Amino acid sequence: MDDVRITPSGQFDNHAREYAHIEARPLAAAMGAEIVGVDVRTIDDAAFAELSDALFHHKMIYLRGQAIDHGDHERFTRRFGPFGTDAYTKGVDGHPDVQPVIKEAATRSKAIFGGSWHTDSAFLPRPPSISTLFSVEIPPFGGDTAWANSVLAYRMLSPTMQRMIAPLRVHMSAVANFATQIRLNGAATPFSSDDARSQAIDGAYHPLVRTHPVTGEQALYVDESYAVGIEGMTAAESRPLLTFLAAHVTQHAFTCRLRWEPGMLVLWDNRICLHHASNDYDGYRRELYRTTVEGEVPA
Repeated sequence: MDDVRITPSGQFDNHAREYAHIEARPLAAAMGAEIVGVDVRTIDDAAFAELSDALFHHKMIYLRGQAIDHGDHERFTRRFGPFGTDAYTKGVDGHPDVQPVIKEAATRSKAIFGGSWHTDSAFLPRPPSISTLFSVEIPPFGGDTAWANSVLAYRMLSPTMQRMIAPLRVHMSAVANFATQIRLNGAATPFSSDDARSQAIDGAYHPLVRTHPVTGEQALYVDESYAVGIEGMTAAESRPLLTFLAAHVTQHAFTCRLRWEPGMLVLWDNRICLHHASNDYDGYRRELYRTTVEGEVPA
């Protein structure tokens, strides 16, 4: 029997909420919203509280026309909490927690950083809670990023599947991602240190269904990049389940897609969504800068 792609009719909950200091404009039915009326350099506490609420509600939010430098980017990120650990880079000069995400026009690669469905640094004991990306230079076409709502995906599983996976713990590791990059490009994205490499390869075990610490929502914590096994199962037992769940969570009906433009600041909640960067802009330069916020131990 052929697989049937799910259309979660009646399950979409991405309507904008009423706010006093900001405006949210939903991007897609599944998730995502543009936030207008905000300059992150001068945002006050009341507007920031509403922006945070919008982030948790929509899973991903973006703001256009932000004229920020690395210092502004750092200060805004710190309002969400301490910086998260990054295994892949030491950051830019003078701003170690601002990581460049740059592909030069002359670069040709079959696999790029972030070029598969994933949640950031899931192999850490405390994966990032929130990630941000700020765009400086964008190709005239291509280079879009897509996100998938893992809360909606979990909600659309059958009750039987939900009960079956509830007690399971997923092994998150960079070993498969590392091997894929070597196979396709002859080299992988370098780690920031030997310790970071060891941590990423050894990985960590997290709940396959995690609960958001603020909203209480339950979400699938699985992806095609870092989910390599299930605690207590053989590889032959876990592989079909992980393959199914990774494909399920990234169905089109659960996603949104963003067309970047310069001066755009995007934030997403790694605990309740996945994302995927497109590698379709050879011959053009793409320059963005990322920060992450430290998360809690998944529960």
